[in-house]
Amino acid sequence: MRFPSSRDVDKACFAESMNVKSCGAVINLRKWSESVRAKGILNVAWVNVSNISLDKRHEKNIAHVGSLVGVTLEIDKATINRPECVRIKLG
Repeated sequence: MRFPSSRDVDKACFAESMNVKSCGAVINLRKWSESVRAKGILNVAWVNVSNISLDKRHEKNIAHVGSLVGVTLEIDKATINRPECVRIKLG
C-alpha cells in the first residue's frame, strides 16, 4: 500500500488493523522495518485474506478488499470457500 507521506503511514499503523465493513474483512498493518532486509521491490504478491464471512465471499467483495491494499490481479478460486482464508494476487 502506498501512502502520500510518512505521517500518513504512522496514522494508519497506529490502529494496527482496519475493518472493512462491506464484507467483514480485517486488514492488519505494520510499518516497514529495515530488519526485513528486502533485496528488491516486490511488484506482485499472493496474500491471504481472512475474516470474510462465507456468505459475503463473492469475487466482487474479495477484489474490493484487495483493492484497499493494491490492485487485485487474480483470486485463487480454489480458496473462495475455505473457512480460514482466501488467496488473492496483488500487484
